[in-house]
Amino acid sequence: MEEIVKRILNENGIEDFEQLIRKYEKMVYGIACRFLNNKQDAEDITQETFLIIYRKIKDLKKHTSLLNWIYTIALNLTRRQLRKKYQTNPYLIFENTFGKIENMSPIYHENLNEKIRMLLEKLSPQQKEAIELKYLKGLKIKEISKIMNRKQGSVKVHLFRGIRMLRRVLKNEKL
Repeated sequence: MEEIVKRILNENGIEDFEQLIRKYEKMVYGIACRFLNNKQDAEDITQETFLIIYRKIKDLKKHTSLLNWIYTIALNLTRRQLRKKYQTNPYLIFENTFGKIENMSPIYHENLNEKIRMLLEKLSPQQKEAIELKYLKGLKIKEISKIMNRKQGSVKVHLFRGIRMLRRVLKNEKL
């Protein structure tokens, strides 16, 4: 266990915890910003990460790396935020194809929504089911694999191929 953690636990040191924040906040913010592409969301994730660390630092095992523990917390919170984002706006999976979709007009969204619905019907049943469960229902790969009675690797392949096909077709069409 790192010395700073021992001091935080033994001396109940706020100053030591502030030192821990200064040491790792750029890393946490970088993780969140890289995945979310949104400064405000990244700041929120950074703050939430350190709140969790403060509450749970006593549970940190002696053999666990502090860096890995912090990284895992930040990454899990970021993933949770992404799942929420995808559930409220499933078009975000196509951002790399079209650019920022959040800023586009409602008419564009309606047109894109209809186009995606039509294209989903052209996918294989497994691809369609995997995409709907992942991006519209917000389920994890493990959960999807149980529902579909497939291995996780198979689910990932169906997702990859389905999204690739949707992006390819949507990119070639003018909406």
